[in-house]
Amino acid sequence: MHAFLKLMPLALAAFVVALPGQLQKRGSTQYDDNFDDLQTSVVTPQLFPVGLYHGIKYGGVVVLRPIEGAASVVPHSKPQQIGAAGPIDLLQLGTITLNTYAQLVRGPGVKSFDLQSFYFGLGTDTGSTAGLAQGGTIAVTGFDVHGNQIPTVSLSYAPIGSLNQPLKYATFPDSYKNLANVSIGVATSEPITERTYIALDNVRHVNYS
Repeated sequence: MHAFLKLMPLALAAFVVALPGQLQKRGSTQYDDNFDDLQTSVVTPQLFPVGLYHGIKYGGVVVLRPIEGAASVVPHSKPQQIGAAGPIDLLQLGTITLNTYAQLVRGPGVKSFDLQSFYFGLGTDTGSTAGLAQGGTIAVTGFDVHGNQIPTVSLSYAPIGSLNQPLKYATFPDSYKNLANVSIGVATSEPITERTYIALDNVRHVNYS
């Protein structure tokens, strides 16, 4: 009995230490954004911005349903993906200038988010969902909830053809956690950086509330 009483404070301490972690897990939700349930138009996709989706404000991107047989890149999970086409404004991040870019910003009720992975591709900016796939590099940079810039991740895309090319899978390091926002932009591309369109699909993130 005496030994049991001596162990009780240790057991209670372990319970108290474990409790905050359990509470944090209950406040997290993982999403795999495929955008297939959003409204769009093949003819005028620019009229259908993504906006707030699964707790994340998607800026600079519209919902796309690529034309079968004429698309530069095709969604990972058909029928839809999202795309950023044409520069909103040039975004300067240190030594990197992003031309076409998209932004992910925590929405109302979301304290922070982790960016885990997405599929991406590059094509020519024709103002529609038709175009040609092209090679290039995108730069991904995030800021955490304390305003600290996360080291930039560079991702290359090298299609083997010009039409109906698959998107490429990319994962992110553990530093892409506790985020307030993320910018995804074209750093370099062929032939003209300023006329490159970014396709994104299956954006996987964890939101904390």
